[in-house]
Amino acid sequence: MPPVQTSYPGRPAAAYEGMAADQTPATILSRIVETAEGIGFGRAAFQGARDEGIAASGAVVRGIVLADRNARPNPSGADLFAKGETAPVMTRGAVWVVTASAASAGNPVYVTPAGAVTAIASGNAPIPNALFDTSAPAGGLVRLRLN
Repeated sequence: MPPVQTSYPGRPAAAYEGMAADQTPATILSRIVETAEGIGFGRAAFQGARDEGIAASGAVVRGIVLADRNARPNPSGADLFAKGETAPVMTRGAVWVVTASAASAGNPVYVTPAGAVTAIASGNAPIPNALFDTSAPAGGLVRLRLN
């Protein structure tokens, strides 16, 4: 059997997409993924068709999908929860996400129709009571606070 991994970084990453950012009190809901392609770690979760369901797109943002390193591996290699799986969704607290645009600490947070987090309001839906806690360029990790 060939090795799975042959090199290791000297240090683990300081944070990763979908990781809870700190130990402050948080509200995390369990929701069932309804989207056929699944929903990635650190992506916005929208209200699904069922009360307890979430989708990768929609009109009402429910929160951010948290990473789960014990989640079943996906055949595509992507970090996501597949359709029908139960995903943890943070509705209050701090979480690391990748920003689709440059973001500055204190800016309000929006989500694109594809579920990406951004600081750009035009054409995107606001995440109510959410602010960027840190700054980052487009494609960078940023701490998002849901109040």
